[in-house]
Amino acid sequence: MARLLGRINSVRDWYRELSLGEKGVVCLAIGNVWGTLYGTHVRRMKLRTPESDFLVATSYMVKEEEKKAFELAWSDAARLAQRQPGYEWTKTYKALDWEDSPFHYISFRMWSEESCYRRFITHDGTWKLLMDRLKNCLVSDEKSTVYKVIVDDSVRRIIP
Repeated sequence: MARLLGRINSVRDWYRELSLGEKGVVCLAIGNVWGTLYGTHVRRMKLRTPESDFLVATSYMVKEEEKKAFELAWSDAARLAQRQPGYEWTKTYKALDWEDSPFHYISFRMWSEESCYRRFITHDGTWKLLMDRLKNCLVSDEKSTVYKVIVDDSVRRIIP
């Protein structure tokens, strides 16, 4: 312990003998090392958190007279999905050209993991009731497809 205190005392004496400019350089170097260590820690924490890549795309063909009923049932289903573990976001698009479109509505829903999505659609009784309401509004059954991210060229902000 005495050795450590002696070393600290010698560093203190060394620092006192430095000029103002040299003290500035020492502070700059310490800040540089500290910033590097902290930045590396933050970056590693972000890399430890996996990104979502389980995207479910669902297309719907809706009867003309059932548009409002479909949109109400779909909104209820979206609100239910928002409360589920692993849910990330939903985007739904409506066709502008109703007659010539291969689908009337298309919905993209991102989940953090496949297991979260599977648990939701197989074990949630409310989801099944809402899907029955949706099916009553459809011309044909909805078509769901799962996608995984291959390339992501979206701009991400590095500095929070």
